[in-house]
Amino acid sequence: VWSLWKEGQTLDIVDSAVNRDSYSASEVLRCIHIGLLCVQELASDRPTMSDVAFMLCNESAALPSPKQPAISFRKTAPGTNSSSTSTGGTTLGNDVTMTTIQAR
Repeated sequence: VWSLWKEGQTLDIVDSAVNRDSYSASEVLRCIHIGLLCVQELASDRPTMSDVAFMLCNESAALPSPKQPAISFRKTAPGTNSSSTSTGGTTLGNDVTMTTIQAR
């Protein structure tokens, strides 16, 4: 999400099966913006829950610019050279991978 935000392509995270005429792009962008504010590295940079409720209910409330989250996730494509499973895995932006262990 952070990469798309920086590139100005934030709406690309919306599922392609969702018709773009069925939602307000400005509302989706505002929710993503608020979400990015909620995952700031420092707790002091994150809004309180009352701030979040206020931001969601007041479209005219100015939102501060989010800073890059401490950890960002990106999906790896199946078959890529990574330690994830063949169905694709999640790679952390800090060059650490998470492995999900499943029972047989």
